[in-house]
Amino acid sequence: RFCKRHRIKSNSNVPCVPKDLLMMSELVLPQFIFSLIQHLREGYNEPGAMRSVLTQVLTSQQFYKDLSSGVGENACTKKSHEKYLIALKGSGLAFPEDKIACGMQEQGAGTSTLAVQGLSGATATSGQGDSSDEEDQDGSQGVGKRKRVKLSSTTKDQSIMDVLKHKCFLEELLFWTIKYEFPQKMVTFLLNMLPDQDYKIAFTKTFVQHYAFIMKTLKKSHESDTMSNRIVHISVQLFSNEELARQVTEECQLLDIMVTVLLYMMESCLIKSELQDEENSLHVVVNCGEALLKNNTYWPLVSDFINILSHQSVAKKFLEDHGLLVTWMNFVSFFQGMNLNKRELNEHVEFESQTYYAAFAAELEACAQPMWGLLSHCKVRETQEYTRNVVRYCLEALQDWFDAINFVDEPAPNQVTFHLPLHRYFAMFLSKAVKCQELDLDTILPDQEMLMKLMIHPLQIQASLSEIHSNMWVRNGLQIKGQAMTYVQSHFCNSMIDPDIYLLQVCASRLDPDYFISSVFERFKVVDLLTMASQHQNTVLDSEHERSMLEGALTFLVLLLSLRLHLGMTDDEILRAEMVAQLCMNDRTHSSLLDLISLENPNPKSGIIPGSLSFESVLSAVADFKAPVFEPGGSMQQGMYTPKGMVMIWDKEFDPVMVILRTVYRRDVQSAMDRYTAFLKQSGKFPGNPWPPYKKRTPLHPSYKGLIKLLHCKTLHIVLFTLLYKILMDHQNLSEHVLCMVLYLIELGLENSPEQESDEEESSGGQERCHDSWFPGSNLVSNMRHFINYVRVRVPETAPEVKREPPASTSSDGLASSQNSGTAQVFSLVAERRKKFQEIINRNTSEANQVVRPKTSMKWSAPGATPQLTTAILEVKESILSLLIKLHHKLSGKQNSYYPPWLDDVDVLIHPEIPRYSHGDGMTAVERILLKAAVQSRLNKRIIEEICRKVTPPVPPKKISSAEKKTLDKEERRQKARERQQKLLAEFASRQKSFMETAMDV
Repeated sequence: RFCKRHRIKSNSNVPCVPKDLLMMSELVLPQFIFSLIQHLREGYNEPGAMRSVLTQVLTSQQFYKDLSSGVGENACTKKSHEKYLIALKGSGLAFPEDKIACGMQEQGAGTSTLAVQGLSGATATSGQGDSSDEEDQDGSQGVGKRKRVKLSSTTKDQSIMDVLKHKCFLEELLFWTIKYEFPQKMVTFLLNMLPDQDYKIAFTKTFVQHYAFIMKTLKKSHESDTMSNRIVHISVQLFSNEELARQVTEECQLLDIMVTVLLYMMESCLIKSELQDEENSLHVVVNCGEALLKNNTYWPLVSDFINILSHQSVAKKFLEDHGLLVTWMNFVSFFQGMNLNKRELNEHVEFESQTYYAAFAAELEACAQPMWGLLSHCKVRETQEYTRNVVRYCLEALQDWFDAINFVDEPAPNQVTFHLPLHRYFAMFLSKAVKCQELDLDTILPDQEMLMKLMIHPLQIQASLSEIHSNMWVRNGLQIKGQAMTYVQSHFCNSMIDPDIYLLQVCASRLDPDYFISSVFERFKVVDLLTMASQHQNTVLDSEHERSMLEGALTFLVLLLSLRLHLGMTDDEILRAEMVAQLCMNDRTHSSLLDLISLENPNPKSGIIPGSLSFESVLSAVADFKAPVFEPGGSMQQGMYTPKGMVMIWDKEFDPVMVILRTVYRRDVQSAMDRYTAFLKQSGKFPGNPWPPYKKRTPLHPSYKGLIKLLHCKTLHIVLFTLLYKILMDHQNLSEHVLCMVLYLIELGLENSPEQESDEEESSGGQERCHDSWFPGSNLVSNMRHFINYVRVRVPETAPEVKREPPASTSSDGLASSQNSGTAQVFSLVAERRKKFQEIINRNTSEANQVVRPKTSMKWSAPGATPQLTTAILEVKESILSLLIKLHHKLSGKQNSYYPPWLDDVDVLIHPEIPRYSHGDGMTAVERILLKAAVQSRLNKRIIEEICRKVTPPVPPKKISSAEKKTLDKEERRQKARERQQKLLAEFASRQKSFMETAMDV
């Protein structure tokens, strides 16, 4: 039951308040209100008066000194002062003997280095008492192997980092606020005082003075998320003001303190890197299993650094200070090669580590975000020197890294790290130098040897992506696929895969093209597959993975040679291409487009989307909005954006290369192709199953013209010829995707010819000129018509090629022996790589004169392979043009399928961009290529016509002699007799069947 006091009628029995009790209130309250009004009236002209008084009290050194000097008079006060001294000592920043950078002021500016100390010296480093007692949280990566890194700083005064000496109440008040991990009421009080400008300046300086203590407290906090939010709540109001940030930078060395504090923060979780040379490596990386990284504890400090770099005046000081740049590159190097993955070859991993979340977040926030902040201030020609500074010290850090991991020329097998922030810094500042600052790229690029080293690890990532998608890393669990997907995901792609591909494009444009192409196929482990023999022995790859790895290598080359994101496209063109690619995959909502399209300087914490105005204008140009609709169940379907004017987008702007680059899931590529197919069928342009269309590329920036050399190098032409031949011969492991990519590369080469070829015949007897060599030159246009008669192949002794005797005419005119005499000595590594590659893929150089004698007796063992291989001669007698024509016949299923269109209509040679060649299948692609080859060379045109006549010769009318006529009549009579006999037998069988059915019915 309810209490009687809570009944409905209970209020009626409550007595009234006696009037005597209210008399005092009635007399006092009016006077109190009047006094308050009077105070407000009198204080109207002095807003913030109390803040002014508090500011004087908090910042006065005299008040603090006077009140602190009498601590001996009161036992209670004395005890509290002792507690203060104990707390101050516990901060690790109180006494000179605890200085972290003791004695380092003697080193000159610009000489900062990171020296890895031995294990014995790790514990001797003073000033790290609070962190040295912490347990190593990553037992799996080696207990006790944590390395200390001694920072050799600049000549600037580091006392503010070494000693906390409080001179006023404000300093000690902030000290206790930090010590108690930023209680909310204290934070509110400190922030409420900020409207007073004198207080704001004093408080900002005090905050900077305590920055190292903030870092130490944050590391030890068990509520780091709450503490981080409160730190940023304060710092964002201090450092968002450019004038104040500039003042504190000049007077309090704000940049030095921030960078140094970040460096020492990460030092506490360093471990020895196992990349490349596990035993002798001197490089140290952050341990992604530490709470510091897993919990994003570093976030508030990095956020502050990004905040101050948004101010041009502060960023300018950073980019001009060589010592700071060296220190920052040392900091970035801690993330270089972190979270190393080692491929499991035998058993499945027992425990799948999830450290990759921390690794990707750390690179994005601690490395990429500051990089984008610095790049935003390097957009005009006057800032060239800033870019030169960053590139210089980035290259020095990279060289130190290569030395530390003992890297020479080959990456360690079965290892991959997705984290190369130093490479990406170098790449993005190169891009900005060319695109915005008009710098000559060659003046800031390193030598050839360094470029060769720079390309290795980004290329290893691309090859590893194919290995992961080919299920070669399946024993490492699902987390490795998670890394591969995160690497290309929209929030990370412009800070990871895009810089990597751009850096590879730069290297490819400056290195020997044969060396680069051979390196690609070697990294993808498909070199052994690139032989024209019917059998081959792959020593590094299982046969079940060969097809997907070959597809991966060719797709990578197409991406490398097609993408123009950093090679000439404007920002609006890039945004449009990104948007079209996403809309081609699926219809999208506005929010999903914002989320999926990678924009420069993506800072999710800023709340600002760069280029948002351009975003809306481009969106309205390429997409139509489909309004929300109600579904039968009553729910509403969101409004979606679809490709605008289907003909315009699908016919002109659909770029399958961009779609491949931006897809996280492979099903999205198929989705785009399905939508493209539906458009072609609906519009009546093509009824069958189309291939991805060829999209003409944006012109290359002049600084990158060297990239075209890859399309016009003999090594690539050999690969294309070999693959076309094997596809024509129905060799295994060659899919339609392989053919599609091969034709795409040929078409790219024709679209980007070095120059219009002269019509002089370089070889009057082109088909008889060279028997055992490959191609006479490097121009694809001329190499397409060059016939290859015989090649030497290395095959198992059981292969059918071994039993074939080479014809007596297999001779050489010595051309092959001199093909590469001009480039073989560029660099020893080039010569060795090319020699190795040439041996495996049948390229003949100085040994061409030995082809006269078949080498069936010579045994050759592949590295690490037990089967014995022997050399045999294979008869080919084909050119790329002849292979393409025969391939057209094969795809069509008809012997006479290809007929040169210019024989009926000469105008096609004048206007080759015919709509009917824009969309179609493999036959359409072959027709388009042959037409372009004929347009670019009259010799090609003539040879195509000759090949067509030989493959499908016309039958001229001729008179038949009486003897031939008699033989023909006899044969004709026999044929008619056989036909009559078959007709009778069929009739007899039919009657027999009818009789049996009648008998069964009876």
